[in-house]
Amino acid sequence: MPPHIYHILHLIGVIFLFVGIGGLLSANGNTRSAMKHHGIGLLILLIAGFGLIAKLKLSYTSPWVIGKLIIWIALGGLPVLARKRSLQPSVIVLIAIALGGVAAYLGYLKPA
Repeated sequence: MPPHIYHILHLIGVIFLFVGIGGLLSANGNTRSAMKHHGIGLLILLIAGFGLIAKLKLSYTSPWVIGKLIIWIALGGLPVLARKRSLQPSVIVLIAIALGGVAAYLGYLKPA
């Protein structure tokens, strides 16, 4: 598969992930559907991300890859904060945006 297909799949995973987080923070209370979207997004992100790394023959131990994995874990844990209402929804949104921005920075610039 060409690298641009992995990139598109990776972006689709990001969309699913953030739709899931938004669904958890909405007032309608349908958390089951939101959790499905979140989990599917995480899975697509992981598979497409590692597929792209393999296709581009990049190192799995690069600092930016490790950073993106840490961000992936943090974004995976955000539903816990949302469901338990440990933080205000606006704070969760800001955390998600900040993590997404840092992940985009690491993915596009690949700092050494």
